Amino acid sequence: METTMGLRKLMSALAVLVVLAVTVPAFAHEDHKGPATASVAVAPMADGHGSAMAAMPGMTAEMDHGGMVADAAPRTIPQRLVRWLGAMHPAAVHFPIALFLVAAVLEIAALTLRRPVLTQGTRVIIALAAISAIGAVVLGWFAMGLPGNDDVTHTYHRWLGTSIAGLGLATWWAKEHWTRRPGRGRELIYIGLLSVTAAAILVNALLGGMLTHGVRHLMF
Repeated sequence: METTMGLRKLMSALAVLVVLAVTVPAFAHEDHKGPATASVAVAPMADGHGSAMAAMPGMTAEMDHGGMVADAAPRTIPQRLVRWLGAMHPAAVHFPIALFLVAAVLEIAALTLRRPVLTQGTRVIIALAAISAIGAVVLGWFAMGLPGNDDVTHTYHRWLGTSIAGLGLATWWAKEHWTRRPGRGRELIYIGLLSVTAAAILVNALLGGMLTHGVRHLMF
């Protein structure tokens, strides 16, 4: 009984994190559509023709993840390929983020509503999430290059993202282990790994937002 109550509290906490993950992007979009648009800084480009380039509020050179890739100025075909693959990282990360969070929501619903049937699809979802997380991490390393000149935010984002790939594989293993040989201990291991993975994903998503949109993009 105590184990069940503890499990429900753990899943309830995870539900709060999932809700935050859903609401945070909404506030981010409002920030871009609201009055902040009127205060966008405009700086003339160096082409001498009077054209202008808009700078996003809170965006700095060291926080511009895309700028890191653009500043590389690749000349060879392999360098261009690496830059091209790295540019796909922001889109690729949405797959593992969504899949892991969907799996977490289904597990929460199954536990809360006492309907195990809701978890039947999570086995495939977790597998796809783990595989796509590896691909997203590889693309992220292409985008950021080798460590060395990273600031604090880039460093945390790089290594937390890399850790998430490992956590995703561990969660997949735990899910398969529990599915094939059901047991309370194996269930707790799986739920614990899934909770840690989901929490890490939410934190790293916020760091990624800071790198992409600037540190002030979530200011109220």
